[in-house]
Amino acid sequence: HLEMPPWRFRSGDLACAMVIAVATATAASVVVAAGAADGEAEFDYRKLSGIIIPGFASTQLRAWSVLDCPYSPFDFNPLDSVWLDSTKLFSAVNCWLKCMLLDPYNQTDHPECKSRPDSGLSAITELDPGYITGPLSSIWKEWVKWCVDFGIEANAIIAVPYDWRLPPSMLEERDLYFHKLKLTFEIALKLRGGPSLVFAHSMGNNVFRYFLEWLKLEIAPKHYIQWLDKHIHAYFAVGAPLLGSTESVRATLSGTTSGLPITEGTARLMFNSFAASLWLLPFSKYCKADNVYWKHFFEGKAHINRQQCDEMEYSSDNSGWPTTLVSIEVRMLIHPLWT
Repeated sequence: HLEMPPWRFRSGDLACAMVIAVATATAASVVVAAGAADGEAEFDYRKLSGIIIPGFASTQLRAWSVLDCPYSPFDFNPLDSVWLDSTKLFSAVNCWLKCMLLDPYNQTDHPECKSRPDSGLSAITELDPGYITGPLSSIWKEWVKWCVDFGIEANAIIAVPYDWRLPPSMLEERDLYFHKLKLTFEIALKLRGGPSLVFAHSMGNNVFRYFLEWLKLEIAPKHYIQWLDKHIHAYFAVGAPLLGSTESVRATLSGTTSGLPITEGTARLMFNSFAASLWLLPFSKYCKADNVYWKHFFEGKAHINRQQCDEMEYSSDNSGWPTTLVSIEVRMLIHPLWT
């Protein structure tokens, strides 16, 4: 899977997912209706809700502090757009970076500026609304239009934006994101009377899979499957980096501007300050975390994640799944006495 910048992402895949969802619901309703003739209860698919989990860099971030930007006519005030405000990015890139960067060690905000994710559908429809940048930064806007054309009600589409810079543990620790996501499914069930369709794009698939693992620890094991059957009807993975993204390797080592008016060095600094970047790095299907062999070394100590690889990982020419190779050239000066 090659991670695409959100402003280059076309809504065609999302529209196709919606068509598939509607077609699936229609076909299923025909089957259930046929079963209803035999005395079985018919399910009303108009009760379904759609839960949208956006991907990496696909949620608007807004300032939650006051930052005076010298040598620029623009300052940052609470609720000002940070990701993505192209005007402030052009005129005050240093100030903009302060509102975007996180501490790479503990993921805390910059001392002078902090940003938080926006809420609602408007947070994921367009990153930088405007006459010029709007079409370029459109994410879910066209998909929502499709929903309107299909006659889907407004309260049937629910967005669950999040701070895509944070790792999953910090999403829960700082924002209680997974608690809120669980409540979103439960409220949708009470509001509409039926389960939800999950539409996850890009890194949103990793967020949703983490949510499922978190849910196993949050509720009793015997109630886990019952909760899923009751609240989730189907799951559609759009552009899922299930084995990582090769683009993240390039972004980590050399930086990827993705069309933004910044240098590759600045892009690398920003990308590497986000712990969520680790979610997108490729990994081999032959390597797993917390292998059974490691418990003998770390038993009774603090929980530490370690990678353990099977023999196939070392005997294969290409490590696990085929990936794009990144070649790194390093110039070295060799002293004559060393030759």
